[in-house]
Amino acid sequence: DRMLNDGRSTSKKRFDIFIALLVLFSTAIIFVGGFSTDEETTQLPHWLHVIDNAILGIFLLEYLARLMFARPDLPEVVHITTTRWIWYHIQARIRWMFTPMAIIDLLAFLPLFALDRSLSNLKLFRVLRILRLMRLYRLLTIYNPLEKLGKAFRNNALLYVVAFSLVVITIIMGSLSFYVVEGKSNPNVGNPFDAIWWTVVTLTTVGYGDTVPATGLGKIVAIMLMLSGVVLMAVFAGVMSQTMIGYLLDVREERVRMSSTVNHFIICGWNDRGPMVAEELHHLAPDEEIIVFAETDEPMNVPENVTFLRGNPTKESEWEKVRLSMARNVVVLAPPSAGNSTTSDGYTALVVYTIRSFENKLKKKGVNRTVPLHISAELLDPENYNHIEVAGADEVVHTAQVGSNLIAHSAVKPGMGKVVTELISWWGQGIDLEAFPDTLEDGATFREVTAKLREESGFLVLGTVDEKGEITLNPPDQRKIKRTHKLVVIRNHEDQVED
Repeated sequence: DRMLNDGRSTSKKRFDIFIALLVLFSTAIIFVGGFSTDEETTQLPHWLHVIDNAILGIFLLEYLARLMFARPDLPEVVHITTTRWIWYHIQARIRWMFTPMAIIDLLAFLPLFALDRSLSNLKLFRVLRILRLMRLYRLLTIYNPLEKLGKAFRNNALLYVVAFSLVVITIIMGSLSFYVVEGKSNPNVGNPFDAIWWTVVTLTTVGYGDTVPATGLGKIVAIMLMLSGVVLMAVFAGVMSQTMIGYLLDVREERVRMSSTVNHFIICGWNDRGPMVAEELHHLAPDEEIIVFAETDEPMNVPENVTFLRGNPTKESEWEKVRLSMARNVVVLAPPSAGNSTTSDGYTALVVYTIRSFENKLKKKGVNRTVPLHISAELLDPENYNHIEVAGADEVVHTAQVGSNLIAHSAVKPGMGKVVTELISWWGQGIDLEAFPDTLEDGATFREVTAKLREESGFLVLGTVDEKGEITLNPPDQRKIKRTHKLVVIRNHEDQVED
């Protein structure tokens, strides 16, 4: 499962490279065979046929493995019944089978079933042998360079429908008009298709000159189509950039509301620190979706891997847009203070209170969360710390104070800034929370826990976090540690993804 689905795993990267090499080798065999569908004219040694079929067999096994280990989007923060659990797994496999990559995989190994020479003359199997060329597309599906382009088309599908509808309507009206006024008097317009051809050529201002209007009315139609072509170009540029932006945001909101998004992170609000927060979240949890929810229009500095939705975070009804009931964590960023940090912190406290109020009403809606929603809030003025905490924030971070402390420590203890940055950054020796080792009994000493975790995982244990969230760093070696405690550890980021 890790080798197929975990994008951070070294084994998956190696497996993808292995599959890419097989694709290249299989493609080389196709060129050597000359694309022939007749087995007698294919000048390939028997051993090369065997290797080719073996590669097809590997593609088949890979397809079955990916189908078996297709990951469902299971909500980890709410309770689901066994029936729903089974349905999530079935739905995930069905959804995967209809993804472009799965379809290409299916077409790639279908020629394997044409091994029988008696069937090679059937037209169906001749086509299937040609479908080996589809393996070339697998190189694109592995590294997916067209993902951003595809996302752009999907997110703006309505714009394309409207724009092309205008084109089609103009072509139909222009063709009918030209055929009616020129059909009998123009020898180059013998059928409706000639009129359609002339309309398209005129509308796009290509002007081949093979057909020209022979009547006055025909010339008027031509002038109208030429002007329409210029207007349509303006419509393409204007409508797609300005007119439909508000409607597209509504469509995007409805997509998230009706989607199966679960276990996602929500960034509420946006400021200068937003891009760094989003980037860090993406690297720490690359498989989870990140949604930015703010009252403003979409800023230019929102990362491409983040979904932006506009709404009012102080209204409970607005939180349905981002599926707050299924979210894992909410990060509330302080709005730009404009010199008044108290106002910004007051707004943050109101947002946090609104989120908690929404969460408290979930049981009445039949949603039973197994994990409380975690809220991290940004603070600007330390005097307002208690207000945000009382409103319901689990963690309140005074970003200015953290940065100031780091600068002061780096001045007094040179190198301390680099150490802390290494510990809290995704690319460094990450500090993390680890569960109590399963191989130890409840109540084991801190020394025993430290030795066992160091032996099993190579982690360095710094302290513990109890059920109430109380942190104890560097406790005595004989301190009893409960199984419910979390362990504060330093782990190597590379070890985290190695098998």
